[in-house]
Amino acid sequence: MRSRILLVSLAIAGAAPLGAQGRPVGVSGVRPLVFGVVFPGVPLTVSRTDAANSGQLDLTGNKNADVQLTFTLPNSMTGPAGASMPVTFGGSDAGYSSSQAVGSQVAFDPRTPFVATLNKNGRGSVFVGGRVNPPPTQRAGSYTGTITLSIVYFP
Repeated sequence: MRSRILLVSLAIAGAAPLGAQGRPVGVSGVRPLVFGVVFPGVPLTVSRTDAANSGQLDLTGNKNADVQLTFTLPNSMTGPAGASMPVTFGGSDAGYSSSQAVGSQVAFDPRTPFVATLNKNGRGSVFVGGRVNPPPTQRAGSYTGTITLSIVYFP
């Protein structure tokens, strides 16, 4: 069974007009959170520091600007014939790196808003991991879900 959470729905909330604030915040998806092959009844965790499977979003904006990051997280992923697979996120399953390096992150809880500061070049990266816990009777197939990141920009 293959399961993935795709970071395909990125929302920017509360962005200021270009003329009032300078360069607006930009978000680009680098890679989705991928669980890969998952077996029924066997939980699988992907760490936010997993360079191959953690989800990554790159941020751009004004140098040294503060941004509030708020995730909307799914409780499950959807698969074949409407089957669902539980997915959970813990207190340190998200991370922020002003250097944009997966190995240099400040951990945060993706279930609560987090304020980060873009670096001197106006850049930063957000990483996310999580856990799937398929029951022993989980239907085989591909599972997907959406994580939404909303950003409030404080220039």
